Amino acid sequence: MSPTLQHPPEHEHDHAEVRDAPSPLPHPAALAIDAIPFASDATVAGELDIAFSTHKSVIVRAQVDFAGDTPPMEVALVIPRAHCRDGQPLVSALQDAALAAIDRNTHGWEAAGITPRRLSIQVNQRWYALYGFAG
Repeated sequence: MSPTLQHPPEHEHDHAEVRDAPSPLPHPAALAIDAIPFASDATVAGELDIAFSTHKSVIVRAQVDFAGDTPPMEVALVIPRAHCRDGQPLVSALQDAALAAIDRNTHGWEAAGITPRRLSIQVNQRWYALYGFAG
């Protein structure tokens, strides 16, 4: 004989709880990546800020800027070598790696109550935004 399942009693939400709940972080939106210098083979044309490189991946340093007085945070963009040409990441691979970095860090940003504004990479010692956040 199997036990019967009982549904939990319905709980009325306290409207103050719902109203005071922190709003979710804004979703990233791709910016005008045409400003990033890229070659005809869809790779970045220039010197990226490479943190580490192996035969399997390239790790590009990126920076997330936040609203208010919160200092920028460095994040790593991990790009598989299969998504590179002659050691240079494809722009689409940089975007995918940026989204993965955002996913890895969003919980921490929410917990700290900080709002990201943009995620940028450095090409030829100049910062270019890959993603911006509304809000």
